[in-house]
Amino acid sequence: LVAAEVFRAVDSSLTVSKSVRDGDSVAKMQRVVDVQGNAASILKAERTALNFLCHLSGIATHTHLFVEAVRPWGTVILCTRKTTPGLRRLEVEAVRHGGGDAYRTNLSDAILLKDNHTGILGGMPGIHKKLADIMKKRPSDYDELLRKGKIEASSLEDVEAAVEMGWGQILLDNFSPAEVAEAVHKWGKRVFLEMSGGVNLDNVRQYAATGVHAISIGAITHSSKAMDFSLEVDWRHS
Repeated sequence: LVAAEVFRAVDSSLTVSKSVRDGDSVAKMQRVVDVQGNAASILKAERTALNFLCHLSGIATHTHLFVEAVRPWGTVILCTRKTTPGLRRLEVEAVRHGGGDAYRTNLSDAILLKDNHTGILGGMPGIHKKLADIMKKRPSDYDELLRKGKIEASSLEDVEAAVEMGWGQILLDNFSPAEVAEAVHKWGKRVFLEMSGGVNLDNVRQYAATGVHAISIGAITHSSKAMDFSLEVDWRHS
């Protein structure tokens, strides 16, 4: 628990005992951490520790709700890079404790060609031309790009073009469930299909039922509701 580390960072003499592990389910009013030691140090660390605990537990819980909703179809739930500045590593870890994952946590992890990249290069024809140039000059980079990289598609026509170019992973951006279902029917056995945009707990099952391989959801990191935790002093054992 990050909260436990906050107390230790403020005062290494504090005794911190964790009652649960990261990723465990907890019940209402269940004790998760016991802290003993100097009262001033405990109060100094209290708010920062609770902020981490409430925020990250909220992300893990929100993620878990999505994971459970799509479990019958085995769909992978992914977070995006829409994270709080300075907290990405912790927030992604919270997503993983909730049962989700991340395609990448920074720009150097993997290549994702978004719509703006495609627009700058002149649409799918421009991407095709650029790939041909890379293949001539750096064949190994070309193979790795198509195998590990991902390209965003805004229409079924874009998906078809990406498949024909040889992309192994395609992100369906703001597709309707019917469009996702058509993409899965036509190309789901040839490429890895992920969809994103407008997904919530009310419609995620509908999207998962299409057979899409993964669903990425920015809201699980940027809009999760904080869980309610508090620090209570047990004066009877002071």
